[in-house]
Amino acid sequence: MLEVAKKVSLEAGKASLAFRKRGVGIERKAGVDNIVTEADKASESLILKTLRKNFPDHAILSEEMGRNNKTSEYCWVIDPIDGTIPYSAGLPTYGISIGLLKEGRPHLAVINLPALGELYWGEAGKGSFLNGKRISVSTKDNFEEALVGFELGWMKGRKHVLEDLIKPIALKIRYTPVLGCTVAALSYVAQGILDGYIHRSSSWDFVAGAALIQEAGGKITDHLGRKIENWFSDDISLLVSNGLIHKDILRNIKA
Repeated sequence: MLEVAKKVSLEAGKASLAFRKRGVGIERKAGVDNIVTEADKASESLILKTLRKNFPDHAILSEEMGRNNKTSEYCWVIDPIDGTIPYSAGLPTYGISIGLLKEGRPHLAVINLPALGELYWGEAGKGSFLNGKRISVSTKDNFEEALVGFELGWMKGRKHVLEDLIKPIALKIRYTPVLGCTVAALSYVAQGILDGYIHRSSSWDFVAGAALIQEAGGKITDHLGRKIENWFSDDISLLVSNGLIHKDILRNIKA
């Protein structure tokens, strides 16, 4: 399963770069901040075709398609292009995310950041890797020195993010990056570049990254410090960290 996911993520990444070279058509799904490109659709089509061919009995949940009607212990969770706005603007921070739930828990991850030449993968009990080299979360335990990433999210919810999540922490730690790409940020937590990350979004943004961080030795909860029970949800509050500063983050944010 891992090798199939790695191969198709690389193919989807090449396609995304080719689309961007010739110009990307953009459609609004809702407001000005909720868009989809033809590259999103092409990437999703390629990934779904490959997964259906190789694993016809598996369930699949994908951002644009939704969820199929298969009943299986395995469910693939796909974001064909995470960071569509940075992607369409020409920024390098976007990624193809392929996660796998086994019995409802994050089990396997492949995240491809095509413009950066970075392929991350991880599997339960086998560790996490970047381009073949094993990775792990940071060992930083001084909260003041931490880098904790955020996303602003949809415009309608940004006041809460700014006032209750970013502001209480931004004045107390070294830096609070906003990348515009959840799967890149989660990969950077697994790699030890970021010490923590806070966001609220849907399962397709989180499942692969959670599996990656899990195998890299990190900690995963919701914004109240509780175990995440429903990884199929389209409304998950996620807090990930190296584990050493997790309580410090929880003490400061307002969920």
